[in-house]
Amino acid sequence: MAGGRVSTAALGKAQAIPPIPSVADRKLLCRIRAHIKTETGELGCPAQGPDEQRYIIYRNVFDKVIENTTAYKNILTSIKQEYEKSINILHKGQADALFLQRMLKSMASEPITYVAYKKRASQLQNKIELIKQNTAELEAHLQIVKHSRNVEEELTEATLPPQEEIFHVKLIPGLALQESLNVEDLCKHLKKLEKKLKDLRFKKETKYVPVQVKTNVSQEINQKILQWEELVTANEQLKLRYQKLKLVADAIDTWGYSDKSVSITEFILPSLTEATSLKEIDSLWPEVFDDDDPNKINEAVYLLEYVERFNELFEDKQYKAAAIHVANCPRGILHNKEVMEKFKAVTEYEGTVPPLLHYFEAVLNSFSAVRHPPDAKIALEGVKCALKQNRLDLVIHWIIQQRLTCSEALGEVICDYGDTELRNLGTCMALAQIVYNKCAVYKKAALCMCRQGQISGAMAYIQESKKFSLDDYLFLLNNCPSTELIQCLTHEWNGNPAALSVGLAVLWLISNDQKEVGFNLLKEIYDCGQGAVEQTILNDVVCTVEGWQEIANECNAHNYSALANSIFTVLTSQEGGTVITITAEDHNDGAKLTEHVFL
Repeated sequence: MAGGRVSTAALGKAQAIPPIPSVADRKLLCRIRAHIKTETGELGCPAQGPDEQRYIIYRNVFDKVIENTTAYKNILTSIKQEYEKSINILHKGQADALFLQRMLKSMASEPITYVAYKKRASQLQNKIELIKQNTAELEAHLQIVKHSRNVEEELTEATLPPQEEIFHVKLIPGLALQESLNVEDLCKHLKKLEKKLKDLRFKKETKYVPVQVKTNVSQEINQKILQWEELVTANEQLKLRYQKLKLVADAIDTWGYSDKSVSITEFILPSLTEATSLKEIDSLWPEVFDDDDPNKINEAVYLLEYVERFNELFEDKQYKAAAIHVANCPRGILHNKEVMEKFKAVTEYEGTVPPLLHYFEAVLNSFSAVRHPPDAKIALEGVKCALKQNRLDLVIHWIIQQRLTCSEALGEVICDYGDTELRNLGTCMALAQIVYNKCAVYKKAALCMCRQGQISGAMAYIQESKKFSLDDYLFLLNNCPSTELIQCLTHEWNGNPAALSVGLAVLWLISNDQKEVGFNLLKEIYDCGQGAVEQTILNDVVCTVEGWQEIANECNAHNYSALANSIFTVLTSQEGGTVITITAEDHNDGAKLTEHVFL
């Protein structure tokens, strides 16, 4: 050194030129900077000042730098540990300061609380004294009242005459006390009573007849109705016979006016064939029997008579006949909820079959005749009544013949009966499946198939409907936690992806008290080897790392240590959910960075 100048050689020795990083290092640094920028932007970290989220991001980045460093790994690890110790001490200091601050605030408020409690105790003591004073005054007043009542009783017993001398006098209904003591008013009242008695006797003789008369009239009406039905049948046969004879007679008359070149047998043969083919007479009689045509009767009067006839049958306790009358009513005028409630209210009846069941059996069996099914409420009540009487055969007939309006509540009633009567469980599940399918409750229809053991059929039904959501799959898993169903839902089916992930299915089973089923599923995967467990966890893009940690903790808590250790081994090898591995693909390009992020 001369004259304050430094030689170039000495300057080269004092400042070493930093080495140029390799291509892999530059790529890694670029990825890390991009990761820091992305994470801080998504978490909303402030640009300046301390922030917990930014600290966690840089700590994880520091770990990645240490992993990819060879010469300085030990010293960087020591530096990281010292910094973490210092940060932990600061966190502990903040927590202790917050605790001491709260304790100081609590101690400062103790004197005020003590004064408030003391004041409240004084107020309560004053209130107790006031209550005691009021109680003493009331007791004194009560004693005075009791004493006065005893004195009045003694005076009454001394002044009243003996009980035998007291006349029992009652007021006449409809008269005041003064009118009861006046002779003129009594005479007027007597005349009114005599007139009322005369009117009642006249009504009894003219307007009322014995009950036996009504019974006899009802029997005569029934006989006339049967006779009328027989005559109607005979009349229809005679009409048909008249039409056939008329066809043949017209053919003979026509042959008589012809040139008679064809024999009469050949000429009337088409008419004979037409007459033979006739089976019923519709409205071919515009001029014959017009006066006897039932269609000429006023429809409103006919409907009114029909309702009155139903009321008569019901009042006579002919419930089965009344039910048949309702089933055959014109235009379904009696197919309503009010009539059903009328049958339902009957509690006393003859025989073992309740009137309500007679009603539903008649009405539902006449569904094809009235051309419109009963509403959902009546259908539900009918099924409940039939199942209460253990008439499952009626329910089967109604559902197969499509005589019911299907609803979700109807399917639930059938399922509940199957759960009670286990011998009919399969039949009830099949019926409920039909009901749920018609009312578009697809998840419960699939559940019925699963409860029948038709797992493959249920999966095919799910794939065909294409209307199942995640909640629907979890509903099936919760209500039918069979191993076969879980395997079908967590694996591919006929080329379609799995409906559920293994981790999500196991978590759901654990949270719904079906732990053993979930553990058995994991045990089957574990029996296939450690690679199967690792592949299952890596391919699960739905369940998070925290979810798999929870599964491992549950396995460990229920004595599945080997299974828990296997899951922990896979998780710890992933470094908290992000795996960075370098695989050589080409000597010229160096190394390729592969990153798996578990969402």
